[in-house]
Amino acid sequence: MGVNPKANILSVKILDSSGRGNSSNALAGLQWVYDNAERYNIRVANLSIGTADVGSNDPLVRMSEALWDAGVVVVAAAGNAGPEASTVTSPGSSRKIITVGAVEDSHCDSIATANFSGQGPTSECVIKPNILAAGCDIVSCLSNSPELSLQRLMKMKLVGRYYVRMTGTSMAAPFVSGAVSLLLTKYPNLTPDQVKLMIKYSAVDLRMPPNRQGWGIINMLKFLNGGNK
Repeated sequence: MGVNPKANILSVKILDSSGRGNSSNALAGLQWVYDNAERYNIRVANLSIGTADVGSNDPLVRMSEALWDAGVVVVAAAGNAGPEASTVTSPGSSRKIITVGAVEDSHCDSIATANFSGQGPTSECVIKPNILAAGCDIVSCLSNSPELSLQRLMKMKLVGRYYVRMTGTSMAAPFVSGAVSLLLTKYPNLTPDQVKLMIKYSAVDLRMPPNRQGWGIINMLKFLNGGNK
């Protein structure tokens, strides 16, 4: 059911059936969210996408920050090119938005898998990610699209007919997005900057380098309590 089963979800398609796309489609999708944020009361935008970090002039970064400034909490995946330094992808390299890495846990099936999460610093020396969440073998809905080839389905970790297990920071970011949606249900007047501060104050320090863990792993109960114990 996910973190917030009662949340209304708007799905903006920017990738093809293979999970690939281009920046122009991503920008068009972000523009649609920006144009319709008030109409649909969009409070959180989850961006499980990423491309090479080229700095703050990247149109993806600028559009993500425009959404943030408009009152939408933007949550982006850190990318899966780790564990080397400076592997956080754009738009997660933005100074403003919330960037999520995947925590190493018992569900990761190998050391290589456990160390995939993108790390900072960014090309502009910003510490990233901001927060970690579980990202290994996460169960979610399986698309029933006829475009999914049998060859691709055979490579997936299927859970029955309707679900699939997937690993990556693209799985970790939606957990944080769901947590933010719950927080905004409780405190609807919070700004994106205030939400980001509450994530910081509720994080559990895992004693990793800042460019690996950011502030640490999200603590849901503490987060929903406004950052208090």
